[in-house]
Amino acid sequence: MTVFNEPLVSVVTPVYNGELYLAECIESVLAQTYSNWEYTVVDNRSKDGTRAIADKYAQMDKRIRVHANDTFLDIIGNANKAFSLISRDSKYCKNLSADDWMFP
Repeated sequence: MTVFNEPLVSVVTPVYNGELYLAECIESVLAQTYSNWEYTVVDNRSKDGTRAIADKYAQMDKRIRVHANDTFLDIIGNANKAFSLISRDSKYCKNLSADDWMFP
C-alpha cells in the first residue's frame, strides 16, 4: 500500500516550556512505521528552548510544522488551537503531550 492510499494522520503537540522532553516526544513521532502523517507543534509562548527544538525538527522533516501563538492561551485554548491547525484531509488525529512519546 502506498502512502497515497493510507489515511492521513495528524499528530498535535500543544506545548508550554517543554524543553526537557520535547525532543524525545518528536523523535517518537519520527520513529513511526506508518508514514502518512503530519505533525504540528503548537508553542504557547514558551520561555525556554521549546521553540528552538521544534524549529530544528521542522527543518529536518517537512511533515513537521511549528505554530507559535501570538498570545498565551490557557491549556484548553492551546489544545483547541492545535486541533484547529490539522489538515482538512486528515482522517485521524492524535494528541501527544510534550512529555509523552509513542511506540512505533
